[in-house]
Amino acid sequence: MPSTPLPPRPPATPFPGPPRGPGAATFAWALLPLVVPGAGAPLAFGIAAGRRPSAATVAPAIAYTAMFLGFFALILPFDVGATPDWALWSAFLVMTASTFGAAVHLLAIRRSVWAPRDAPAPAPKPVPAGDWVAPALDQAARLREDARRLAEGDPSLAKRSGVGRPDRPRQLDDGGLVDLNHAPAAVLCELPGFNAALAEQVRERVERLGPFQSLDEVIVEVGVAPGFERHLREYALLLP
Repeated sequence: MPSTPLPPRPPATPFPGPPRGPGAATFAWALLPLVVPGAGAPLAFGIAAGRRPSAATVAPAIAYTAMFLGFFALILPFDVGATPDWALWSAFLVMTASTFGAAVHLLAIRRSVWAPRDAPAPAPKPVPAGDWVAPALDQAARLREDARRLAEGDPSLAKRSGVGRPDRPRQLDDGGLVDLNHAPAAVLCELPGFNAALAEQVRERVERLGPFQSLDEVIVEVGVAPGFERHLREYALLLP
């Protein structure tokens, strides 16, 4: 009995490349404290806080502004030539920290501050006959979106429903979300770009300082590899 020929397989679609990182111009932003000693650090961190508002950018902006004002508070009360040594040395240390220390700090967070913002989701493409992967991915993405809306509107209900906690019995399907603030380290290890050391670092940080407030804060403090930031934003959740 002749066999029925199988339909031709659709051509494979290549995976999109990693998102482009911050450009060379952002180095000029990171070196502002060296170009404008004293005032450059508050200005650069003010830009960072406006672009990526989080504890990792707002707190340094406040701290470096206080250091900038503190420099003048140490110098101005005294007449020229009559400034005591302790005030001169204190002002020198403050200026050094707000110049060289701030530049190093800005270079460390440059990628997370200037990473491309998430692009809007593309329109769904027609599904070839026999292709079940694309509908499954679309369904999981819709489930994650619905679960995120629930978490934003009613965090307590989201916790009771097990959103972001695959280690607990589920009352709804959240599409694979993981709550970084509450999920155990064994679950965090399953996230793209995570390993046992990063998972334990997240757990220790939450236990010591409280829940993360934003994913940018997680990326900066934990040190997630830039190539995995997009995947982390897709699957990570932060419940209070």
